[in-house]
Amino acid sequence: MNPKLAVFGPNRMTGDVSRELFGNKAATLIEMSGLGVPVPPGFALSVEVSEEYFANGERLPDDLPGLLNEGIAGLEKATGRIFGSPRRPLLVSVRSGAAISMPGMMETILNVGLNRDAVQGLLYYTGNPRFAWDCYRRLLAQFGDVVYGHEPARYRVLLREAMDREGIPDEAELDTTSLRDLATQYERLLADAGTPFPANVPAQLLACTEAVLKSWRSPRAEAFRRHQLADDARGTAVTVQAMVFGNLDAASGAGVAFTRNPWNGEPELTLDFRFGAQGEEVVSGEQTGLDQVNFARVLPGQSASLQAIGGLLERHYRDMQDIEFTIQAGQLFILQSRDGKRTPLATLRIAVDLVTEGVIDVIEGGRRLADLELDAIRVRRVATAAAPIAYGTPASGGVASGAIVFSAERAEQDALERAVILVRPTASPDDIEGIRAASGLLVARGGRTSHAAVIARQLGKVCVVNCLALVIDTGRHRCEIGEVEFLEGDVISLDGDKGAVYQGTVEVMEERPDALIEAVKTWREGKGE
Repeated sequence: MNPKLAVFGPNRMTGDVSRELFGNKAATLIEMSGLGVPVPPGFALSVEVSEEYFANGERLPDDLPGLLNEGIAGLEKATGRIFGSPRRPLLVSVRSGAAISMPGMMETILNVGLNRDAVQGLLYYTGNPRFAWDCYRRLLAQFGDVVYGHEPARYRVLLREAMDREGIPDEAELDTTSLRDLATQYERLLADAGTPFPANVPAQLLACTEAVLKSWRSPRAEAFRRHQLADDARGTAVTVQAMVFGNLDAASGAGVAFTRNPWNGEPELTLDFRFGAQGEEVVSGEQTGLDQVNFARVLPGQSASLQAIGGLLERHYRDMQDIEFTIQAGQLFILQSRDGKRTPLATLRIAVDLVTEGVIDVIEGGRRLADLELDAIRVRRVATAAAPIAYGTPASGGVASGAIVFSAERAEQDALERAVILVRPTASPDDIEGIRAASGLLVARGGRTSHAAVIARQLGKVCVVNCLALVIDTGRHRCEIGEVEFLEGDVISLDGDKGAVYQGTVEVMEERPDALIEAVKTWREGKGE
C-alpha cells in the first residue's frame, strides 16, 4: 500500500489511519465505514502531498498523477462505473481534510469527471436529462470559482437571468432546457476569460486537487488557524469520494445535522435539509430548507435512520456530532461527521448530560470544561415589552445590541469603539474577522447549520439567520427590517433564542445556569479538588 494513499469503502478499508497524516475527514470516514455507517467509497491523499507542494514553490509532486490514478481505479472497482465514461460515468467530489476542524475555510469541488460526453453517459445511465445538465452546470460554475478564481457573481447573474425568464424563485425548479443553456453559457464564459474548461477528466481531477491544496494558504484559512492558535498545523490532506446526488430526483436532497442543539445544548437533533440540493448549498449559507420537525414529518424513515446513526456516532466519539448527509433517491448517505462547534452554554449542558448518560466520566467531563469560566456563563433573555420588528431563525442564543455594519471590514473598524451587529444578505467564512469583532450576526438568507452560523456559535456570538424581512441596500449604506428603515450605524438588538430583531437597545435579564454549574462542582468535590 502506498503510504500517501488511504482507500475506504464497503469491503475495502485500510483500517485505522493517522488523523495527523490523512486528516480528520478521511480518518472519520474510514472509522464510520467500519461501524457500518453508509459512507460513499473514496480515497485520501496524505498531508505529505500538501507539504511537498508548498516546499517546492507550489509545484505538484511528481507522483501525484499516479496516486490519483490508483485511487480512481479503486473507486471504479468499488462502484462499477468508469471515470469519464460516455456510458456509466463515475463522478467524484474533491475535498480538503486537515487534522484540525476548519469548517468552511478551505475548498470543495463536486461533480468532477463530467464533460459533454459524460453528460450524455449520465443521461443514459439515469434516464434523467435535467439531473445530468444540472450536475454539469454546477461543476462548470464551481470550477470557474474555485480552480480559476473567477468572481462567483459572473455565474450567479446568468443563473438569476435564467430563473427570471422562467419566472421561478428557486434554481431547483429550472427545467432541462434552461440548465443545458446555462451550461453552454458557462462554457463560453470560461473560454472568453482565457480559462477554458478541461474536457480531459484526469486533468480536471489534478486541477481540483491543486485548488484544494492552495486553499490551505487562503487568507480566511490562515486567519482561522491564527485565531485557533494552530499555525503549526502541517497542511491539508485531500479526500476524493464517489458522488451521491441530492439533486437526482424528488426523493433526494442534502442536509447538515447536529446531534444536540449547538447553542443551548438541549438533547435534540437539530438540522437543516434541502430537497434538490448538493451539500455545499446547505453549508454555504446561500440556501435554507426544512428544520428537524418538518424533515421528520416529510421523511420519517430517513429521520429515524439519521437519529440512530447520530446516536451511534455520539457513543463512538463520545461527543455531540456535526453530520453532513445526502439522501439519494430515498437512501441516506453520511459524508462527514466531526465534533460539533457550540456555545459556552451548550458546552456546559452537553458535558453534564454526557456524564449523566454515562457516555463520558466526570474526569473527562471536567477536562472538557477546563477552559470555561463557569461562574461567568449566563443565559441572557430579552426583558423588554417592546414588540420585535422582524423574526428570523435562531442560530446562536443570547441577546446582543449594537450599531449596524454591512461589511466585515467595517465591523472590525467600528468594534474598536462600540458594539456592532454585522448585517449581511448571506454570510460566508470570508466574514470570519467581522463575525469575531461583532456582538451579533443578522443574515437575510441561510440556515442554522451554515459555516458562518457554526463560526458564530464557536465564537459565542448571537446569530439570527433567514430573516426574510431584511432588505439591504449596501450602495446607500442602509437597510429595511420589516417596516423600519435603518442607516448604517443605527442600533438594533437580536434575540438569538427566539430569532427576534428589535429596534434600538433592549432591556436584558440574565440567569445563571445554577443546576448545571452545581453538577460540575459536585464532580470536583467528589475528586477532592
